[in-house]
Amino acid sequence: MVIEKNTICYTSVQGHNNFWYPSKNKLIIKKNCDVQKIHWLSGGSKIAIKILKSNLLPIDITESTTNNISPPNKNSYTIVWIEKNV
Repeated sequence: MVIEKNTICYTSVQGHNNFWYPSKNKLIIKKNCDVQKIHWLSGGSKIAIKILKSNLLPIDITESTTNNISPPNKNSYTIVWIEKNV
């Protein structure tokens, strides 16, 4: 799956029964990139994707956004959430 640059995504937060959910903290995908769709439930209107941390740039500077992109080396992945219609 290819995601276009400047797509807004959301960090993950651990919630009810230790499941992962989208947070309100925003990141932006800084270049077109291949991602892997993760089949997690409970995202509401969002889907989870696995993306290289080096492709993300924080919009909101919070502990959650900095933890999701650090360290930004080429081999580190994180899970973020995008709108289903993207």
